[in-house]
Amino acid sequence: MNVSHALPLLLAAALVAATLLFYALHRRLQRQKRQHIRSNIHQLALLRALISGFQRHRGLSNGVLCGDASLSQDLASTRQELDRHIRAAEALDSTHRDAWSGLIDHWSRMREMRSGDPVNNLNQHHLIIRNSIFLMQDVAAEIDLSEGRVELAYLPCIWREVVQAAEWAGQARALGTGIAATGQSSAEQRVRMRFLYQKIELLAGTAFATLQSHAIEHPHATGLRLQHREQVVADFLLCIRQELLGEERPVIAAKTYFQQASQAIDELLALVDAALAQLQPATERG
Repeated sequence: MNVSHALPLLLAAALVAATLLFYALHRRLQRQKRQHIRSNIHQLALLRALISGFQRHRGLSNGVLCGDASLSQDLASTRQELDRHIRAAEALDSTHRDAWSGLIDHWSRMREMRSGDPVNNLNQHHLIIRNSIFLMQDVAAEIDLSEGRVELAYLPCIWREVVQAAEWAGQARALGTGIAATGQSSAEQRVRMRFLYQKIELLAGTAFATLQSHAIEHPHATGLRLQHREQVVADFLLCIRQELLGEERPVIAAKTYFQQASQAIDELLALVDAALAQLQPATERG
């Protein structure tokens, strides 16, 4: 075979080889991308559990430090659950190693409640939760978890307004549980509680309006039970208004208030759960 006949065959073979190489590389990059998405969704689910646990630990520990020993058993159970989540965090292989290490170290120092000072206890919990929320937002923004699906266009609202509303509600739960445990509130505490009330009202209102609008545009895309969840949050706001804001010496039991607040927080965080559940099918394809 002369060169003039062999050259087209060589070129064709080279083209086939290049095509196969490109396809293999493309498939490898796709697998890496899906693995990255799966990892980030796993981290988000773990952060959701940690944020909820830290919030619960904050409220219960503040109640105990303010004198209500009936919350001690729930506090111990919450601490054990958080330890389990922290062990899972220690096993992560994440691109956000430094932030995760910071959370793990902070919890190891905070879990013992050595100071016994309610104000410092609250501040330390506020800090670890704030850092957890920042990490959640960073993980969510690192890669397009929705892979461009329009029915998941509501996700930024979940990581911002919904999570922040849950945190303001968590702060109101912690502060209010302490007030109820002592049976009295200072003017400063009532000012702070009114501030938290307004933050919950604003952020939750914005979140529910955004999600309702999305649900109208994509009626088959979400199962977020928005009407029910919005009502539970409204009931909690009413509880704050009636039981704490206008009362220097509130009569509501700490455990009763804690449970009422927890219902609202749980409903807000259930929106995070729903979003994570809707993300899962995308990671299972291919």
